[in-house]
Amino acid sequence: MNMKQVSIFLILLFAYCGAYSQSSKETISAFYTFDNEEEIADWLVEGEGKAYIENGKLILEPLFFPLMETLMKAGAISDDNRMKEYEPYLYAAMKAKYGKDVRNYFLLGKGKPVFMGGHFNVWNRRIRTSDNFAIEFDFTPLSPAPLHMLMFCGSGLEGESVFDASLPARYGVEDETMYDMAMYRVSFFHKSRRKANLRRAPGKIMVAQGADVVVSEDWTTTSRCRVERIDGTVRFLINGKESFSFKDEQPLKGDNWGFRLMACAKGAYDNIKVLTIK
Repeated sequence: MNMKQVSIFLILLFAYCGAYSQSSKETISAFYTFDNEEEIADWLVEGEGKAYIENGKLILEPLFFPLMETLMKAGAISDDNRMKEYEPYLYAAMKAKYGKDVRNYFLLGKGKPVFMGGHFNVWNRRIRTSDNFAIEFDFTPLSPAPLHMLMFCGSGLEGESVFDASLPARYGVEDETMYDMAMYRVSFFHKSRRKANLRRAPGKIMVAQGADVVVSEDWTTTSRCRVERIDGTVRFLINGKESFSFKDEQPLKGDNWGFRLMACAKGAYDNIKVLTIK
């Protein structure tokens, strides 16, 4: 073996060892296959939605999705998540259900109260993420309408767990998570926008944007998604390809995570894996 061959061999050896070393730094903290009904106990719903297991997948569905689906199929509203279109129908249905308590779903600012109901969060209450971590999952849309989101590094504004009893009650209204809490939020699956967004809370600050899971007219495709945070850098990968990367100079310290869906969205999630990276 000549010197050139030796050099090539050493480069390949170091590359292999480096790859092995990097992969060995990831350990599995949780792995949900949803083949067992008991796994649903790890999830807590806030707002107007439900989480259930069907055919070995976690189904996330807004409570008023049947109404929204009927309206979309009838052409009464579009499948583009336009709140001005579906708000009158959704408000009427929620007022009939909740009566005066429908006020919990309004934003009370300086101007006229704005109805923001119909959406929901689902938190994982068992597993907390480490400083460096990844969350992976298979995502299959069950409705053509957006929007799906992953919330992570979540906490109260003072660092409390999202489940802390001292925090105000939440009803799935966006401002509860984007202004009254700290977190990152990746939004994905938007057929017309075809962009995935990363926002930082408090403040709903857009910090990154990249490719979406939906890239063609066929919106039914299953995608393998991965969100990771390593040394303050957040990355979103779809089927192994990077959508965006964002380096936060003041990384959030929360460790709660979960999903969020808008009123017209519905999806199947499977093979959810939480990884600790050292």
